[in-house]
Amino acid sequence: MIIDLKALKQKGQKTARYEFDYVIPQDLMGLPGGQFEGAAKITANVEVYDDEAYVDGEITYSFTACCARCLSTVRAERKIDYDELFLSEYSPKKDDDCYVYTRDKIDLKQMVNEFILTDMPFAVYCSEDCKGLCPTCGKNLNDGECGCKNT
Repeated sequence: MIIDLKALKQKGQKTARYEFDYVIPQDLMGLPGGQFEGAAKITANVEVYDDEAYVDGEITYSFTACCARCLSTVRAERKIDYDELFLSEYSPKKDDDCYVYTRDKIDLKQMVNEFILTDMPFAVYCSEDCKGLCPTCGKNLNDGECGCKNT
């Protein structure tokens, strides 16, 4: 997921659009039993200036994980809109609120990983009204009553 700013400047372009497929590292998954499904789709619209570039676009990804109440498998699709400033490694304006690029190349990997990591929910549910499991026998109460006294 590299954007070559030098190549854009040599072509006389100030803007460009890119699309990338990105295999998300499984170590970003924080949900029990969770797995990323397929590649994330990244779109990036770039505006190039002297020592900076603005990149905006969309990250879409999907995953499966266990429902936090009944442990059934849940599939979720997520979409993240982003708008970020990238500064040259030589820019005097560098601070912690922007990304830095080196050798006229923007690598989107760190930014994408950070957005996915902060976008992941703490828990997923098969439905808002999931009844969960019986604490006595473990039956999935979404499938019907189990007959235990505690339910």
